[in-house]
This record gives sequence, C-alpha cells and structure tokens, in this order.
Amino acid sequence: MIVVPGAASPFFRRPALGDLPVGSVTAFAGTLGPPDSASPAAAVSPAAYTTNPLEAWGWMVCDGRSLPCVDYPELFAVLGYVYGGADDNFNIPDYRGYFLRGIGTGTRNDPDIDQRSQPPGGQGASDGVGSIQPFAVQTHEHTYSSAPAPSATSPSGTAAGAPSVASTLTTGGPVAGAGQAQAQAVQVSPNETRPLNVYVNYLIKFTYGLLPLLR
Repeated sequence: MIVVPGAASPFFRRPALGDLPVGSVTAFAGTLGPPDSASPAAAVSPAAYTTNPLEAWGWMVCDGRSLPCVDYPELFAVLGYVYGGADDNFNIPDYRGYFLRGIGTGTRNDPDIDQRSQPPGGQGASDGVGSIQPFAVQTHEHTYSSAPAPSATSPSGTAAGAPSVASTLTTGGPVAGAGQAQAQAVQVSPNETRPLNVYVNYLIKFTYGLLPLLR
C-alpha cells in the first residue's frame, strides 16, 4: 500500500512551495519502457509502482488504467470516478491520441460545447473536465468555374432544350492555391482533420515527491 504524505514513512514528504499538485498533467518527451531493476528508482519503488521507474517519482502515464482507491488516496481525492470506476477502484484519464483543450464553460471559445460527451465510462459532466468531443471540419464552400452541360436536342419548331443537370464529384482533392505551384502537396486523410503534431507521453502526478533517498 502507498503511504499518504505525512505518515511515518521515509519515502514521502509533504508538498513544498512550487510542487505541482496531485492531478497535474505534463507532457513527457521520453519513451516509457519496462521497469529497470538496476535503477535506483526501481530499487526503492513501492510494490504498487509496476509500470515504469518514472512512477517512483510520483508520475504515471495517462493510459486510462484502473487503480485501487486505497493505494492512491491523493489521486482518488482529486479525480473521484470522473474517468470511470466504482467502489474500490477508479480510473485515471486516457489521453492517448488526444489533443488537450482548456475547458470552455462560460465562454464562447467552444461554440460546439453541446457536442461534447462524458468521459468514456466515467461520471464526469458532458461539459466539464474530462469530457470529449469528436473531430469536425467547419462548414465552408469552394467556388470553381465549370462548363455548362450540353443542351438536349430540340424537336423542330420548339425552343432550345434546357441544359441537362447532373451531380458530379470533384476530382484530385485539395490543391495549392493560385501562384503556389511550388507549394508542398496538400496532405489528405479519410479519417480525420488534424494540425501538424508530434507524439508525447502525457503523465499525471499521483503523489508528492520522494525524500533524498533517491538523490
């Protein structure tokens, strides 16, 4: 069992000025591999830290895992069952593949707030922290020049036939604008709309730092 800060344990200390609060999320640029039994962190890590030596420093990856409430009381006090779980277990957020967005409640910065939904399996509010929103492309139009469809043959003695009408899909997909012949090809995807991006591991702080034993 993880001992809460302030208890008689050589591993934990109370938060100091400047410490990030439990529940804080940060982007981590390193890769996360299996625990290294030779590392000092793993050598003194409590038994509950099973995923990565990084957890010995009070951080774990946001992968939606289920945790025992009694082993992670500080984090449970912050998250509750917002991200799922019940009774003796609760879930942490799963941020894999997501962009993070500041909560827009009370502002006009998220005009489609009504399209948000509760965290998958969780008990959070549909417009609160942890709520999710599917990808979308803002409505827009494109104009282009096209030749009129040929007119149907007119019987003798009648007015010219009206042009025939047919729906036709555009071809070639998005292209660079006029005067941009040297621009890079426009990237398209059948699955999503996305900006230029880079992968990171999102970590969540689940307890406060360790004492100088790891220094």
